Amino acid sequence: MAKKVKEKDPRELTDEPKIVLDSDGPKEVKPVKKRRKKRYLLLYLAAIGFAFYAVITIINQNVQIAQKKAELSELQQEINVVEIQSQYLEKVRGYTGEQLSDYIEKIAKEDLGYVGEGERIFINVAGEQ
Repeated sequence: MAKKVKEKDPRELTDEPKIVLDSDGPKEVKPVKKRRKKRYLLLYLAAIGFAFYAVITIINQNVQIAQKKAELSELQQEINVVEIQSQYLEKVRGYTGEQLSDYIEKIAKEDLGYVGEGERIFINVAGEQ
């Protein structure tokens, strides 16, 4: 006559072998583990999803950083141009007497196209200067 071994709940199974008395004598029986494939599959999918999200987020942030760096570079160039213009204006503001009249004459001739008395303007049509 064989003794029945009380079965435990699959959640309580351990890796320890059990000894069962059988008609042939005592036998060692290893517990059967219930596979929790669904649980591991969900965990695996969650890990892959998180990794995918992290990679996409990092790539997106790197693109934004590159855009902001380019924008910063453009703004730095604009700042440099404005600083040079400001220095030039400060220099011009300090002109007095002869310097001021020479500067006004230069601007009138170069930018506005005026000529002095008795002067003629020649235009080089060959394109060479």
